[in-house]
Amino acid sequence: MPKYDHIFVDESGDPGWAFDPVSAELLSSEYYTAAALHMCDDSFGKVYEHISNFRYLTRMSRELKLHPEREIFQRLIHPIGTLAEGDGGIWASAVYLDKRKYDGRYLKDGGPRPQDPVKFRNWVLRRLLEWHFSWAHLQSQQYDLVLDRVELTKDQTDNLQNYLARNYNLPTPTSISRAASIYVEPLQIVQHIATGFKNVVTLGSAPPDALSFIRSRDITTSQRAERYGKVMG
Repeated sequence: MPKYDHIFVDESGDPGWAFDPVSAELLSSEYYTAAALHMCDDSFGKVYEHISNFRYLTRMSRELKLHPEREIFQRLIHPIGTLAEGDGGIWASAVYLDKRKYDGRYLKDGGPRPQDPVKFRNWVLRRLLEWHFSWAHLQSQQYDLVLDRVELTKDQTDNLQNYLARNYNLPTPTSISRAASIYVEPLQIVQHIATGFKNVVTLGSAPPDALSFIRSRDITTSQRAERYGKVMG
C-alpha cells in the first residue's frame, strides 16, 4: 500500500474581473480553469522517468511550456494518460468556468459576495477537489496538496487549510505546499493540463486525444454546497 498521496494543482486564466476604464475592454481572461494531477508515491518514479526521457529526446532542459495544439504537447501528455488509463496510480481532473456567465460569489463586484481573487481561487480549488474525490480515491491515509506559484501569506494558507477541512466531503490535506513549477516536474504536467483545457473551452473544441484521460466538469452555473460554509481568504 502506498504511504503517501500527492495532488498537484495549477490554474490557467486569472481569478479577477476587470475592464479598461477608458476603452471598456475586458482586461481579465474570459475563462478560468483549474486542474489536479493525483499520484501516489509508487507513481512518482514512472512520471519522472517519462519526463526524463522526454527531455533527453527533445533536448529540453528548461521549464516545459508547450502550446496545446503542437504535436510535442501530445508527446509530453499522452504517456501520462496511458499510465492513468492503465493501473499506473495516476488520476487527473479539471474544472472550468466561463467568467462572462458566472454570477456566483467572489469574482465580480455586485455579486452574492464582494470581489475577492483569493477567496474566488479557494472556492474553485474546493470545487476541483470535490469533483476529483467524487470519482478518485486516496491510496493512503494522507496527502500533500501542492499549489503552483500561488502567493499566500501564512494566515491565508492556514485559512485555506481550515476551509478545506470543513465538511465538504473532502479528505483534509496533511499539508499544503507552494512551489515554482520550474523546480517540480509534476507541476509542469498539471500546468499543461490546465492550459490545455482552457484552450479547449476558449475555442469551443473537443479535447485533444492527449487529454482524453482527464475527467472534467463545467462549474459556471454549479453553486451547490455554498450553504455549508464561507470561503476563507
